[in-house]
Amino acid sequence: MSLRINDTAPDFTARTTQGTIKFHDWIGDKW
Repeated sequence: MSLRINDTAPDFTARTTQGTIKFHDWIGDKW
C-alpha cells in the first residue's frame, strides 16, 4: 500500500517504551 499527499494514514496500534498507543489518538490534530 502506498500513500499519496493528502491521503489519511491508516490507524494502527503499537507498543512503545511509553506504553501502547493508537496512532490516530496519539497524533490528534497535530498534522
